[in-house]
Amino acid sequence: MKRSTALKITRLVIFDILIIFSSFIISFFLRGVINISISGTIFSQYSNYIGTYVLIIILVKIIMFVIFGIYRRVWKYASIKDMVAIVESVTLSIIVMGVIFYVFSQPVNWFGRVFVLPYFPRSILIIDYLITLMLIIISRFSERFFNELRFGKRGIRKKRVLIVGAGDAGEMIVREMIRQRNSEYIPIGFLDDDRMKLSNHIHGIKVLGPLSSLEDTIQKFAIDEILVAMPSAPGMVRKDITLRAKGAGVICKTSPSLYEVIDGKVYLDQIRDIGVEDILGREPIKVKIPDLASEFKDNIVLITGAGGSIGSEICRQLLRFGPSKLIIIDHSENNLFLIEEELKNKFNFSSLIPIVADIREKELMSSVFKRYHPSIVFHTAAYKHVPLMQLNPEAAIRNNYLGTKILAKIAQETKVKRFVMLSTDKAVKPKNVMGISKLLAEKYLQSISKENSTKFIIVRFGNVLESHGSVVNIFKEQISSGGPVKVTHPKMNRYLMTIPEASQLAMQACIMGSGGEVYVLNMGEPINILDLATNMIKLYGMEPHIDIEIIYTGPREGEKITEEIISEDEVLTESRFKHIFEAKDNGSFNKEEISNILFSIEKEIETYDYRNLFKDLKRLIPDFNEKEMWYML
Repeated sequence: MKRSTALKITRLVIFDILIIFSSFIISFFLRGVINISISGTIFSQYSNYIGTYVLIIILVKIIMFVIFGIYRRVWKYASIKDMVAIVESVTLSIIVMGVIFYVFSQPVNWFGRVFVLPYFPRSILIIDYLITLMLIIISRFSERFFNELRFGKRGIRKKRVLIVGAGDAGEMIVREMIRQRNSEYIPIGFLDDDRMKLSNHIHGIKVLGPLSSLEDTIQKFAIDEILVAMPSAPGMVRKDITLRAKGAGVICKTSPSLYEVIDGKVYLDQIRDIGVEDILGREPIKVKIPDLASEFKDNIVLITGAGGSIGSEICRQLLRFGPSKLIIIDHSENNLFLIEEELKNKFNFSSLIPIVADIREKELMSSVFKRYHPSIVFHTAAYKHVPLMQLNPEAAIRNNYLGTKILAKIAQETKVKRFVMLSTDKAVKPKNVMGISKLLAEKYLQSISKENSTKFIIVRFGNVLESHGSVVNIFKEQISSGGPVKVTHPKMNRYLMTIPEASQLAMQACIMGSGGEVYVLNMGEPINILDLATNMIKLYGMEPHIDIEIIYTGPREGEKITEEIISEDEVLTESRFKHIFEAKDNGSFNKEEISNILFSIEKEIETYDYRNLFKDLKRLIPDFNEKEMWYML
């Protein structure tokens, strides 16, 4: 034990002895005053034995305080748990003293002499109990009271925060907490695995230990919240800290990521709740965007599906690069209204042209392009829900393929410089109509990519976290309603990416491509959906199969157990950006063949000639099984 700690405990013990002595003597006088008219002053009747009484009471109470850990606690962070420990120790000491005094009140023959310790009125023990309890609680909680005065206004209940990460982000956060006297946080300490930082102080706040001591530190210092201040920490570390904090019953929040940090500074209002992206177990990919400013500045950009998850995020991120105008198109009036209001009010960007329209309206789309002359197009509009599109195949193909074809032709006619289409990993060896429709769109754009000056670029995504209708949002709703959480299959795997990752990839691909490329993001290993469901339940502070049941529903129509990001006819090649790869076709079809097949497919869709449609799809997709589309016949 350190000398300073030993001295502190010694002072506390001496102080407690004074409290115990005072409480007992006061209880005699109070009991005597109450009964003075009947029997006089009680204290005088027991004055010959008071030394023995006090010695027994001090020994019993101090031993109980030691047993209940009263001297191991940090009282400037005292909590309800600490108060309970005081009540338990004082209560048990009174019970033990009652038994001891009863035993000693019986005549005992010690060394030929009869010894009797008179049993004073039992009400004195009750009075002593109340006074001791009150004084010990006041003495201990006064330390916390004065500690809180240091950080905020009197009477405000602040949250005791443990900061994980004693680096630049952690330092900024603590500085902000101390500077903002009215903030809701009290910084208690840091945890960091850097041995050089252990026991150091940052703005007077100590680095208490390594990350392995998280649970012990939470209990010892009565932590209310954990704040993860490690913007560049690996995904597995963030996941481990989050789940351990939740397991300890403590709220866990995080500082902004490197991408979210503004001007290299971290502010309290940027602290957010831990999200699903923090428990993926991989580090979120931050695409570097050094050349984007020159590409988008003072240009007119058109975004289809602008009210959707990715389309709206592209709108937000584009504003940083100074486009002269944004043409935002969506067939959902409500979604378009929401993103328009956000861009105007939150970002103070007024050069917006909101257009409620269906991309399949050829004349309307043509007039929009000719009127506003966009130089860059982000085509994010698509039908994406696999089971729903299985039941509505015509809608999927007409919107995702023919709608894309309409926009591409207009883009060529109006000399758009760059046209970026968002595709999906479901277009790789597709087993469902949605995947087929996106594959057709990919093939069409590749077939026309070198025909004129417009550069057509394709970006292939995995599943996007927290997009509309994503598995994450579905799991959230199921957990919030008490379960069960429905998982299709225990071995179901998916490539997952965040909305910012998807948006950055689309923007980066826009300036990379020369026409006809298919870009994919290096998303690491696919995530097991059962693991995702399990971790999300834990993120909500519950236990799978105890608080929330997990059931298996079986794969839905058209679903694959594991998605792929490239087909057998493609090879991945590195690009000049670390996390972006190009999926290059090995040339199994030439452009003329592709164009002929696509022309036939379009006619067959228009005439509902499904038998010949299946034959042509089979030419493009060798694994295509027309039996899965029996309902179209």
